[in-house]
Amino acid sequence: MHSRTRCYLIPTALLAAACAATPFLNDYVRYVATLAAIWAVLAVSFDVLLGYTGYLSLAHGALFGVGAYAGGLLTSRAGWNFWLALPVCGLIAMVAGIIVALLAFRTKGLYFAVLTLGIGLIGHQMFFVAEDWTGGVVGFVGIPSPPALPLLTLDPAGNNLIISLLLLWVTYLAAGVFVHSPLGAASLAIREDVVLAQALGIRIAAARMTAFAFSAFFAGTAGALFAAISNFVAPESFAVMTTGFQMVVLVVVGGMGTLWGPILGAILLTTLPETLRVASNYSLLAYGVLLLGFMLFAPSGIAGLLKKAWRARQTRAAVAAPVARPATEGVR
Repeated sequence: MHSRTRCYLIPTALLAAACAATPFLNDYVRYVATLAAIWAVLAVSFDVLLGYTGYLSLAHGALFGVGAYAGGLLTSRAGWNFWLALPVCGLIAMVAGIIVALLAFRTKGLYFAVLTLGIGLIGHQMFFVAEDWTGGVVGFVGIPSPPALPLLTLDPAGNNLIISLLLLWVTYLAAGVFVHSPLGAASLAIREDVVLAQALGIRIAAARMTAFAFSAFFAGTAGALFAAISNFVAPESFAVMTTGFQMVVLVVVGGMGTLWGPILGAILLTTLPETLRVASNYSLLAYGVLLLGFMLFAPSGIAGLLKKAWRARQTRAAVAAPVARPATEGVR
């Protein structure tokens, strides 16, 4: 099977399997799975920027918040339909991301990360200052829940999970299209060597701006969905030191530049704190040990470990397979 075909068929099959299993899960498992799916949307879209282009943006927590507050304003105050508001929130976050990119791409390397950090901190403070729109410290309450999906009879928890999985599926397929496009190839060239890519005539500005806009769009849609599922958002949910850095951790632990690796990172780092909730005194310790272990012993992340294990298995199978004897052997 062609690799690009697998890129589309495998996630579709996994989506169908997850949707089929949803009615058999309890509400708590559905809630955790919904959060994992939303974080996976953020991780996949952020991997397009960090993993394939090599730019570390710390402003994406604020862009996530822009989408969340935009969703709350459009659905609760303007009375918009959720399905119409969802992509519009992504577009609003994308416009904000393009403005951030225009400022940040004037720098490079560490200065790019520091500048986006500053922008993220300013954006986070704006959520406190703009009380008329965001509710300030109190937060934004009364955000309508996502509407029920047609042709399905699910309770709200199951409905939210299916919608989150659908958004993850769309994000993954869109990211796959970008990665296999000429802009995706240009992004990889930029990640490896910007000077060489420029010497080869690659349109650096277009590739990196498209990657940033793509990442910001899906961060905004994830924010709008998060707001609708939570029915409440507050500035603490979009702080750089929490959401901003967690996006980086998801991609690094999952495996940069793989798209599917960050999904595994999102699943692991969402379920681990929930699993260790009964031993809350040790949950942060376990989280820190996990991160330290990946940084020291598995810098390529979960995806790298799985690829290494698969290659080792193929090597053992090749060694164990009997060598075919030539047809002319034994003929005198």
